[in-house]
Amino acid sequence: MGYVLTVILLGANMPTSVYGLYRTEFGFTPTVQTLIYGVYVAGLVPALLFFGPLSDALGRRTVLLAALALSVVGTLVLAFADATVWLFVGRVAQGIAVGAASAAGSAALVEQEPTFDHRRAALVSTVTGALGGALGPLVSGAIAQYLPQPLRLPYLIFLVAFIPALIVLLLLPRIGDVTRPKRFFQMPHVPATIRETFWLSSLAVALSWGAVGLFQSVVPSWMTSLLNIDNLLLGGGAAALVMICSVIAQLGGSRMDPRASVTVGLGILALGMIGLLVVNLVPSLALLGAITVVVGAGHGLAFAGGMKRVNAAARTHARESHGGVLAAFFTVSYAGLAIPSIIAGIAITIQGMQTAIIELSIVGTLLCLAVMGFNLRGAREPVDARRYP
Repeated sequence: MGYVLTVILLGANMPTSVYGLYRTEFGFTPTVQTLIYGVYVAGLVPALLFFGPLSDALGRRTVLLAALALSVVGTLVLAFADATVWLFVGRVAQGIAVGAASAAGSAALVEQEPTFDHRRAALVSTVTGALGGALGPLVSGAIAQYLPQPLRLPYLIFLVAFIPALIVLLLLPRIGDVTRPKRFFQMPHVPATIRETFWLSSLAVALSWGAVGLFQSVVPSWMTSLLNIDNLLLGGGAAALVMICSVIAQLGGSRMDPRASVTVGLGILALGMIGLLVVNLVPSLALLGAITVVVGAGHGLAFAGGMKRVNAAARTHARESHGGVLAAFFTVSYAGLAIPSIIAGIAITIQGMQTAIIELSIVGTLLCLAVMGFNLRGAREPVDARRYP
């Protein structure tokens, strides 16, 4: 199951290294580039809310097979795209695939774990997400840099990885009986009793994903213009490194108090945003690498702590609407992934790369510090969130 989820996420992250090549090939603006990146979320969030309940009714294997098929479709569309519109189509298909796989896969991981160990299943989910996010840019960047047909060959070679995933899903045993869900779409809903905790945590996570989104959508092109580095593998390496550092921070900080984890993560992210400003003024590949590590660590701590706080609050004070709370949490989180990247694209188109990075760094720093301050001043939850994975 871990391999299946890794493959689908790997495919969804492959375009990261070659957005600059697409811009050269099709002649679109930085705004369009970040819209292509962000439209992925337009497919992901509805799929996440729809396919979770559907997998209860149809079984995990059926939904995961559909996710795998959509991932193949998205990969083929990107491989043979001859106009900008097909990039949007391919990214939406990949977003739906990841949403469906995440919804059904998280449940399948628990069901296939021999002792139904939720913590172990959550660990596998975290690792697969990081592996997919890290390997996608690296694989596509290496193939595009050193082999011919850089906008086609990475996707065609990658299709081979779907064959073992298909075999795994066909052999996947069914655990328990399927049940008819009460509804086929999990509506986001946050009860008033946990609204403060929800927003303090979700906004922190959204900011952390916004920082990661910049590394996946803008930083590879920024490296080319600022540092005169046109090696696609290095550009993909920055996007990969931020995810690797994130999962290391999540694992290393797993025993931290969730509120402290969110606060420390936001502080580290603020340092990362200041670091981007410094790199913009004093270009250095080594410094950019260090800042990438900082941003990844900040993301990991903020995301892990925010997720634990929301889970703990929902289980304690809103158990009957726990699914709706998580749906709202992921909606806010993935909006944080897309919206800052799109704003960055608009700013770059209007003002140029260097000016836009300065402004984004300052705004990002101020937002991280503001949300960190609100988390420090907010009311403490009457529950020990450390009890929850």
